Amino acid sequence: MNVAAYALCLALTQEPEPAPPAAEAPPAEAQGEPAAAPVAPAGPARPKGADDVTRLMSKLPSMKPEERVAALEALAKQYGQAESNPVLPTADIDLDKYLGLAPAEQAQVVARGFFLDLIAADTGKLLARSGYPFFMEARRVDRPEDLRTQFGKALRSRRADLLKLYSVEVFLPADMEKKYGKPPARLSAWNWRSPNTYVAVGNLSGHAAIVLLHQAGAAWQVVGFHD
Repeated sequence: MNVAAYALCLALTQEPEPAPPAAEAPPAEAQGEPAAAPVAPAGPARPKGADDVTRLMSKLPSMKPEERVAALEALAKQYGQAESNPVLPTADIDLDKYLGLAPAEQAQVVARGFFLDLIAADTGKLLARSGYPFFMEARRVDRPEDLRTQFGKALRSRRADLLKLYSVEVFLPADMEKKYGKPPARLSAWNWRSPNTYVAVGNLSGHAAIVLLHQAGAAWQVVGFHD
């Protein structure tokens, strides 16, 4: 697939982020009105720079090859080193090849990198692939420094270096439920139903580990981890 054409398609299919919730009003019952239906939890916040990335991607098809290369290099230089809410894949991923992949394949690349970083106990790279809010099992984490602490605790409690990554499968949430059933109650806070979301299942030495991935800009952020 032509990289520029795919980039344009990706940019045009970006879903708008949900608007922030309005300020609380007095209970409907107190006003003599029926109570409103509960509002579903919002998806991960749109990180800074995501709109800039999307805008540039929409211009790629009209650029000459050398201009496109320069634009991608400038994009990586400006947004490719973030440790909080990344909008580009990490520097170990070839951006030009990555943009030529289908969305599910992009998510699989990021999930595979996350599982390998977990085995290597590399908290810096784990943070660089993560978005917020992040859910470590049922625990919500909103800041990179807190997530670093949570990863540190999780890695100290196991010999991750003894694990081997055998495979990574990627599913749309609905397909995941068809194959494995509904997620356990302790993961009820996870935003499974957010737009542009995939679930990846990694086989770590015969044990299943699950990550939730959400798209932001050109990146697939890991926003949930369960094993």
